[in-house]
Amino acid sequence: MRAPFQILPLALAIGAGLALGLSAPVAAVQMHFLGEAFIRLLGWVMCPLIFCMLVDGAAALGRNRTLGRLGVAMLLYFSAMSVLSMLAGLAAGWVLEPGIGMASAAGGAALAGGGTMVLPAWMDYLPPVHVNNLVVLALALPVGLAAGLWPRVSVLGPIHAARKMLLAAVRMILWLSPAAAFGAMAAAVGRGGLAALLPLLRFVVAINLASVLFILVVFGCVARLVHLSLPRLVVFLRDELVLVTVTGATLAALAPLSDKLARLGCPRRLTDIVLPFSYSLNLAGTYLYIAMALVFLAEASSVQVGWHELAAMLGVGLLSSKSAVGVAGSGFATLAATAALLHVAPADTVALLLAIDRTMKCRLLTNVIGHALACIVLAASDGTLEREALREGLARG
Repeated sequence: MRAPFQILPLALAIGAGLALGLSAPVAAVQMHFLGEAFIRLLGWVMCPLIFCMLVDGAAALGRNRTLGRLGVAMLLYFSAMSVLSMLAGLAAGWVLEPGIGMASAAGGAALAGGGTMVLPAWMDYLPPVHVNNLVVLALALPVGLAAGLWPRVSVLGPIHAARKMLLAAVRMILWLSPAAAFGAMAAAVGRGGLAALLPLLRFVVAINLASVLFILVVFGCVARLVHLSLPRLVVFLRDELVLVTVTGATLAALAPLSDKLARLGCPRRLTDIVLPFSYSLNLAGTYLYIAMALVFLAEASSVQVGWHELAAMLGVGLLSSKSAVGVAGSGFATLAATAALLHVAPADTVALLLAIDRTMKCRLLTNVIGHALACIVLAASDGTLEREALREGLARG
Protein backbone atom coordinates (compact mmCIF):
# COMPACT_ATOMS: atom_id res chain seq x y z
CA MET A 1 0.00 0.00 0.00
CA ARG A 2 1.36 3.40 -0.92
CA ALA A 3 1.75 6.17 1.64
CA PRO A 4 -1.39 8.34 2.00
CA PHE A 5 0.08 11.27 0.09
CA GLN A 6 1.18 11.99 -3.43
CA ILE A 7 4.26 13.84 -4.65
CA LEU A 8 2.28 16.21 -6.92
CA PRO A 9 0.21 17.90 -4.14
CA LEU A 10 3.38 18.27 -2.10
CA ALA A 11 5.26 19.81 -5.04
CA LEU A 12 2.40 22.25 -5.69
CA ALA A 13 2.29 23.20 -2.01
CA ILE A 14 6.03 23.85 -1.95
CA GLY A 15 5.78 25.97 -5.10
CA ALA A 16 2.91 27.99 -3.65
CA GLY A 17 4.83 28.55 -0.43
CA LEU A 18 7.88 29.71 -2.36
CA ALA A 19 5.79 32.14 -4.42
CA LEU A 20 4.09 33.59 -1.33
CA GLY A 21 7.41 33.98 0.47
CA LEU A 22 8.88 35.96 -2.42
CA SER A 23 5.84 38.12 -3.14
CA ALA A 24 4.48 38.77 0.38
CA PRO A 25 7.14 37.92 2.97
CA VAL A 26 5.28 39.43 5.96
CA ALA A 27 2.18 37.36 5.28
CA ALA A 28 4.27 34.31 4.42
CA VAL A 29 5.99 34.32 7.80
CA GLN A 30 2.61 33.95 9.49
CA MET A 31 2.04 30.67 7.64
CA HIS A 32 4.56 29.14 10.02
CA PHE A 33 1.71 27.86 12.21
CA LEU A 34 0.66 25.30 9.57
CA GLY A 35 3.90 23.35 9.83
CA GLU A 36 4.08 23.88 13.58
CA ALA A 37 0.56 22.54 14.11
CA PHE A 38 1.30 19.50 11.95
CA ILE A 39 4.45 18.66 13.94
CA ARG A 40 2.69 19.12 17.28
CA LEU A 41 -0.28 17.00 16.23
CA LEU A 42 2.01 14.28 14.95
CA GLY A 43 4.02 14.35 18.17
CA TRP A 44 0.93 13.81 20.31
CA VAL A 45 0.04 10.69 18.32
CA MET A 46 3.52 9.28 17.79
CA CYS A 47 4.59 9.34 21.44
CA PRO A 48 1.94 6.83 22.63
CA LEU A 49 2.33 4.85 19.39
CA ILE A 50 6.05 4.30 20.00
CA PHE A 51 5.25 3.33 23.60
CA CYS A 52 2.77 0.69 22.39
CA MET A 53 5.21 -0.66 19.81
CA LEU A 54 8.01 -0.86 22.37
CA VAL A 55 5.81 -2.68 24.89
CA ASP A 56 4.77 -5.17 22.23
CA GLY A 57 8.36 -5.65 21.08
CA ALA A 58 9.71 -6.04 24.62
CA ALA A 59 7.02 -8.62 25.36
CA ALA A 60 8.17 -10.64 22.36
CA LEU A 61 11.76 -10.41 23.59
CA GLY A 62 10.69 -11.64 27.00
CA ARG A 63 8.87 -14.75 25.75
CA ASN A 64 11.17 -15.80 22.91
CA ARG A 65 14.87 -16.55 23.26
CA THR A 66 15.42 -16.22 19.54
CA LEU A 67 14.09 -12.69 19.64
CA GLY A 68 16.33 -12.15 22.63
CA ARG A 69 19.32 -12.86 20.43
CA LEU A 70 17.83 -10.45 17.90
CA GLY A 71 17.74 -7.81 20.60
CA VAL A 72 21.46 -8.25 21.30
CA ALA A 73 22.28 -8.05 17.59
CA MET A 74 20.08 -4.97 17.25
CA LEU A 75 21.80 -3.10 20.06
CA LEU A 76 25.25 -4.02 18.76
CA TYR A 77 24.35 -2.80 15.27
CA PHE A 78 22.88 0.46 16.57
CA SER A 79 25.94 1.09 18.74
CA ALA A 80 28.29 0.53 15.79
CA MET A 81 26.30 2.92 13.57
CA SER A 82 26.25 5.55 16.34
CA VAL A 83 30.02 5.48 16.80
CA LEU A 84 30.72 5.46 13.06
CA SER A 85 28.40 8.39 12.37
CA MET A 86 29.83 10.47 15.21
CA LEU A 87 33.37 9.75 14.06
CA ALA A 88 32.42 10.65 10.49
CA GLY A 89 30.96 13.98 11.61
CA LEU A 90 34.00 14.87 13.73
CA ALA A 91 36.40 13.89 10.96
CA ALA A 92 34.48 15.84 8.32
CA GLY A 93 34.39 18.95 10.49
CA TRP A 94 38.07 18.67 11.27
CA VAL A 95 39.12 18.15 7.63
CA LEU A 96 36.72 20.56 5.88
CA GLU A 97 36.94 23.28 8.59
CA PRO A 98 33.60 24.95 7.71
CA GLY A 99 33.74 27.38 10.66
CA ILE A 100 37.24 28.77 10.13
CA GLY A 101 37.24 32.56 9.61
CA MET A 102 33.54 32.95 10.37
CA ALA A 103 32.29 35.95 12.33
CA SER A 104 30.33 34.58 15.26
CA ALA A 105 28.59 37.02 17.52
CA ALA A 106 28.05 39.75 14.96
CA GLY A 107 26.51 37.38 12.46
CA GLY A 108 23.63 36.32 14.67
CA ALA A 109 21.74 39.57 14.44
CA ALA A 110 22.17 39.74 10.69
CA LEU A 111 20.77 36.28 10.23
CA ALA A 112 17.65 37.02 12.25
CA GLY A 113 16.04 39.22 9.64
CA GLY A 114 12.52 38.94 8.26
CA GLY A 115 9.15 39.06 9.98
CA THR A 116 8.16 37.89 13.41
CA MET A 117 6.49 34.51 13.69
CA VAL A 118 3.27 34.69 15.72
CA LEU A 119 1.26 31.58 16.47
CA PRO A 120 -2.57 31.77 16.60
CA ALA A 121 -4.14 31.72 20.06
CA TRP A 122 -5.75 28.33 19.47
CA MET A 123 -2.29 26.77 19.22
CA ASP A 124 -2.09 27.05 23.01
CA TYR A 125 -4.53 24.13 23.14
CA LEU A 126 -2.03 22.02 21.17
CA PRO A 127 1.23 22.38 23.09
CA PRO A 128 4.37 20.68 21.74
CA VAL A 129 5.29 17.30 23.19
CA HIS A 130 8.65 17.33 24.95
CA VAL A 131 9.20 13.68 25.83
CA ASN A 132 12.65 12.13 25.74
CA ASN A 133 12.69 8.84 23.86
CA LEU A 134 14.82 7.36 26.66
CA VAL A 135 11.97 8.08 29.09
CA VAL A 136 9.57 6.21 26.81
CA LEU A 137 12.06 3.33 26.66
CA ALA A 138 12.40 3.27 30.45
CA LEU A 139 8.62 3.07 30.86
CA ALA A 140 7.86 0.64 28.05
CA LEU A 141 10.58 -1.99 28.52
CA PRO A 142 9.61 -3.14 32.05
CA VAL A 143 5.94 -3.32 31.08
CA GLY A 144 6.65 -5.29 27.93
CA LEU A 145 9.16 -7.67 29.52
CA ALA A 146 6.77 -8.37 32.39
CA ALA A 147 3.95 -9.07 29.94
CA GLY A 148 6.22 -11.49 28.04
CA LEU A 149 7.46 -13.31 31.14
CA TRP A 150 4.04 -13.48 32.78
CA PRO A 151 1.53 -13.85 29.92
CA ARG A 152 -1.38 -14.11 32.33
CA VAL A 153 -1.05 -10.37 32.92
CA SER A 154 -3.48 -9.17 30.26
CA VAL A 155 -1.99 -5.85 29.19
CA LEU A 156 -1.17 -6.68 25.57
CA GLY A 157 -4.80 -6.73 24.43
CA PRO A 158 -5.40 -3.03 25.18
CA ILE A 159 -1.91 -2.21 23.86
CA HIS A 160 -2.68 -3.89 20.52
CA ALA A 161 -6.03 -2.09 20.26
CA ALA A 162 -4.47 1.29 21.05
CA ARG A 163 -1.68 0.70 18.57
CA LYS A 164 -4.15 -0.07 15.78
CA MET A 165 -6.09 3.12 16.48
CA LEU A 166 -2.93 5.25 16.65
CA LEU A 167 -1.63 3.89 13.35
CA ALA A 168 -4.93 4.85 11.72
CA ALA A 169 -4.64 8.33 13.25
CA VAL A 170 -1.13 8.74 11.85
CA ARG A 171 -2.30 7.89 8.35
CA MET A 172 -5.09 10.48 8.67
CA ILE A 173 -2.68 13.17 9.85
CA LEU A 174 -0.40 12.48 6.88
CA TRP A 175 -3.11 13.80 4.58
CA LEU A 176 -2.30 17.24 6.04
CA SER A 177 1.33 17.09 4.89
CA PRO A 178 0.80 19.39 1.84
CA ALA A 179 -0.54 22.13 4.13
CA ALA A 180 2.43 21.66 6.44
CA ALA A 181 4.83 21.83 3.48
CA PHE A 182 3.21 25.04 2.24
CA GLY A 183 3.48 26.71 5.64
CA ALA A 184 7.07 25.66 6.23
CA MET A 185 8.26 26.82 2.81
CA ALA A 186 6.39 30.14 2.93
CA ALA A 187 7.74 30.99 6.38
CA ALA A 188 11.31 30.04 5.51
CA VAL A 189 11.39 32.14 2.33
CA GLY A 190 9.50 35.04 3.89
CA ARG A 191 11.73 35.32 6.93
CA GLY A 192 15.18 35.23 5.33
CA GLY A 193 16.74 35.36 1.91
CA LEU A 194 19.71 33.73 0.29
CA ALA A 195 21.95 36.65 1.22
CA ALA A 196 21.28 36.09 4.92
CA LEU A 197 22.30 32.46 4.65
CA LEU A 198 25.51 32.96 2.67
CA PRO A 199 27.79 32.95 5.77
CA LEU A 200 26.52 29.47 6.56
CA LEU A 201 26.69 28.13 3.02
CA ARG A 202 29.99 26.40 3.65
CA PHE A 203 28.55 24.48 6.59
CA VAL A 204 25.48 23.46 4.59
CA VAL A 205 27.65 22.17 1.76
CA ALA A 206 29.96 20.39 4.20
CA ILE A 207 27.21 18.61 6.15
CA ASN A 208 25.47 17.49 2.96
CA LEU A 209 28.74 16.23 1.52
CA ALA A 210 29.54 14.35 4.73
CA SER A 211 26.06 12.80 4.81
CA VAL A 212 26.26 11.65 1.20
CA LEU A 213 29.70 10.13 1.78
CA PHE A 214 28.46 8.37 4.92
CA ILE A 215 25.50 6.89 3.04
CA LEU A 216 27.64 5.79 0.11
CA VAL A 217 30.56 4.40 2.11
CA VAL A 218 29.17 3.12 5.42
CA PHE A 219 25.61 2.27 4.42
CA GLY A 220 26.89 1.03 1.06
CA CYS A 221 29.33 -1.40 2.70
CA VAL A 222 26.67 -2.65 5.12
CA ALA A 223 24.21 -3.16 2.24
CA ARG A 224 26.79 -5.16 0.28
CA LEU A 225 27.26 -7.48 3.25
CA VAL A 226 23.61 -8.57 2.92
CA HIS A 227 23.65 -8.48 -0.92
CA LEU A 228 21.38 -5.43 -1.10
CA SER A 229 21.45 -2.71 -3.76
CA LEU A 230 21.50 0.55 -1.81
CA PRO A 231 20.57 2.77 -4.81
CA ARG A 232 17.50 0.62 -5.48
CA LEU A 233 16.52 0.82 -1.82
CA VAL A 234 16.74 4.62 -1.91
CA VAL A 235 14.54 4.71 -5.02
CA PHE A 236 12.08 2.33 -3.34
CA LEU A 237 11.83 4.71 -0.36
CA ARG A 238 11.38 7.86 -2.46
CA ASP A 239 7.88 8.67 -1.15
CA GLU A 240 8.96 8.43 2.48
CA LEU A 241 12.08 10.50 1.79
CA VAL A 242 10.00 13.24 0.16
CA LEU A 243 7.58 13.17 3.10
CA VAL A 244 10.23 13.70 5.77
CA THR A 245 11.94 16.35 3.63
CA VAL A 246 8.89 18.59 3.39
CA THR A 247 7.54 17.98 6.90
CA GLY A 248 10.86 17.96 8.75
CA ALA A 249 9.80 14.96 10.86
CA THR A 250 11.11 11.43 10.41
CA LEU A 251 8.26 10.18 12.60
CA ALA A 252 5.92 10.99 9.72
CA ALA A 253 7.44 8.07 7.80
CA LEU A 254 7.13 5.46 10.56
CA ALA A 255 3.80 3.93 9.54
CA PRO A 256 4.37 3.93 5.73
CA LEU A 257 7.94 2.70 6.25
CA SER A 258 6.65 -0.31 8.14
CA ASP A 259 4.35 -1.14 5.21
CA LYS A 260 7.17 -0.71 2.69
CA LEU A 261 9.52 -3.02 4.60
CA ALA A 262 6.85 -5.72 4.71
CA ARG A 263 6.76 -5.58 0.90
CA LEU A 264 10.52 -6.15 0.90
CA GLY A 265 10.23 -9.38 2.85
CA CYS A 266 10.92 -8.13 6.39
CA PRO A 267 8.54 -9.96 8.75
CA ARG A 268 6.16 -7.76 10.72
CA ARG A 269 7.20 -9.27 14.03
CA LEU A 270 10.76 -8.11 13.37
CA THR A 271 10.00 -4.61 12.05
CA ASP A 272 7.59 -4.03 14.95
CA ILE A 273 10.57 -4.51 17.26
CA VAL A 274 13.40 -2.97 15.27
CA LEU A 275 11.72 0.19 13.92
CA PRO A 276 10.69 1.81 17.24
CA PHE A 277 14.08 1.01 18.76
CA SER A 278 15.76 2.37 15.63
CA TYR A 279 13.84 5.63 15.94
CA SER A 280 15.26 5.98 19.45
CA LEU A 281 18.80 4.59 19.16
CA ASN A 282 19.76 4.57 15.46
CA LEU A 283 19.82 8.19 14.28
CA ALA A 284 23.00 8.20 12.23
CA GLY A 285 22.13 11.40 10.37
CA THR A 286 21.43 13.28 13.61
CA TYR A 287 24.62 12.02 15.26
CA LEU A 288 26.71 13.04 12.24
CA TYR A 289 25.11 16.50 12.24
CA ILE A 290 25.67 17.04 15.96
CA ALA A 291 29.32 15.98 15.76
CA MET A 292 30.09 18.15 12.75
CA ALA A 293 28.17 21.12 14.17
CA LEU A 294 30.20 20.92 17.39
CA VAL A 295 33.43 21.23 15.40
CA PHE A 296 31.89 24.05 13.34
CA LEU A 297 30.91 25.98 16.47
CA ALA A 298 34.32 25.51 18.03
CA GLU A 299 36.01 26.77 14.86
CA ALA A 300 33.60 29.71 14.56
CA SER A 301 34.45 30.68 18.16
CA SER A 302 38.20 30.30 17.55
CA VAL A 303 38.40 27.37 19.97
CA GLN A 304 41.35 25.10 19.23
CA VAL A 305 40.12 21.64 18.19
CA GLY A 306 42.62 18.83 18.72
CA TRP A 307 42.54 15.12 19.51
CA HIS A 308 41.55 15.65 23.14
CA GLU A 309 38.70 18.00 22.21
CA LEU A 310 37.47 15.58 19.53
CA ALA A 311 37.51 12.70 22.03
CA ALA A 312 35.46 14.75 24.49
CA MET A 313 32.98 15.66 21.78
CA LEU A 314 32.66 12.00 20.80
CA GLY A 315 31.96 10.80 24.34
CA VAL A 316 29.54 13.52 25.38
CA GLY A 317 27.89 13.64 21.97
CA LEU A 318 27.16 9.90 21.98
CA LEU A 319 25.37 10.22 25.31
CA SER A 320 23.47 13.46 24.74
CA SER A 321 22.43 12.63 21.16
CA LYS A 322 20.31 9.74 22.46
CA SER A 323 17.80 12.38 23.57
CA ALA A 324 17.15 13.44 19.98
CA VAL A 325 13.73 12.37 18.74
CA GLY A 326 12.57 12.25 15.13
CA VAL A 327 10.68 15.54 15.10
CA ALA A 328 11.69 18.98 13.89
CA GLY A 329 13.83 20.98 16.29
CA SER A 330 15.01 18.10 18.46
CA GLY A 331 18.36 17.87 16.70
CA PHE A 332 19.11 21.54 17.30
CA ALA A 333 17.94 21.34 20.94
CA THR A 334 20.27 18.40 21.53
CA LEU A 335 23.12 20.25 19.82
CA ALA A 336 22.60 23.32 21.98
CA ALA A 337 22.60 21.24 25.16
CA THR A 338 25.74 19.36 24.11
CA ALA A 339 27.58 22.56 23.14
CA ALA A 340 26.73 24.10 26.51
CA LEU A 341 27.97 21.02 28.34
CA LEU A 342 31.26 20.98 26.42
CA HIS A 343 31.69 24.79 26.53
CA VAL A 344 32.81 24.82 22.89
CA ALA A 345 30.91 27.98 21.99
CA PRO A 346 28.82 30.75 23.61
CA ALA A 347 25.05 30.69 23.26
CA ASP A 348 24.95 33.45 20.64
CA THR A 349 27.30 31.45 18.44
CA VAL A 350 25.11 28.36 18.75
CA ALA A 351 22.20 30.53 17.58
CA LEU A 352 23.96 30.89 14.23
CA LEU A 353 22.83 27.40 13.27
CA LEU A 354 19.23 28.06 14.26
CA ALA A 355 18.76 30.12 11.09
CA ILE A 356 19.42 27.07 8.92
CA ASP A 357 18.26 24.27 11.19
CA ARG A 358 15.19 23.49 9.10
CA THR A 359 17.38 23.16 6.00
CA MET A 360 19.31 20.25 7.48
CA LYS A 361 17.25 17.71 5.53
CA CYS A 362 20.30 15.52 4.99
CA ARG A 363 20.18 14.27 8.58
CA LEU A 364 16.51 13.29 8.21
CA LEU A 365 17.12 11.43 4.95
CA THR A 366 20.13 9.64 6.44
CA ASN A 367 18.03 8.60 9.43
CA VAL A 368 15.21 7.16 7.31
CA ILE A 369 17.59 5.21 5.08
CA GLY A 370 19.34 3.97 8.22
CA HIS A 371 16.06 2.76 9.74
CA ALA A 372 15.13 0.79 6.63
CA LEU A 373 18.62 -0.63 6.23
CA ALA A 374 18.70 -1.73 9.88
CA CYS A 375 15.50 -3.74 9.48
CA ILE A 376 16.76 -5.47 6.34
CA VAL A 377 20.20 -6.21 7.82
CA LEU A 378 18.78 -7.60 11.06
CA ALA A 379 16.19 -9.66 9.20
CA ALA A 380 18.98 -11.11 7.06
CA SER A 381 21.12 -11.91 10.12
CA ASP A 382 18.09 -13.45 11.80
CA GLY A 383 17.42 -15.65 8.76
CA THR A 384 13.85 -14.34 8.32
CA LEU A 385 14.36 -12.07 5.30
CA GLU A 386 12.36 -13.22 2.27
CA ARG A 387 14.92 -12.78 -0.50
CA GLU A 388 12.45 -13.27 -3.34
CA ALA A 389 10.14 -10.56 -1.97
CA LEU A 390 13.16 -8.29 -1.58
CA ARG A 391 14.21 -8.76 -5.22
CA GLU A 392 10.68 -8.30 -6.55
CA GLY A 393 10.00 -5.24 -4.38
CA LEU A 394 13.19 -3.45 -5.40
CA ALA A 395 12.63 -4.38 -9.07
CA ARG A 396 9.14 -2.84 -9.08
CA GLY A 397 10.40 0.26 -7.27
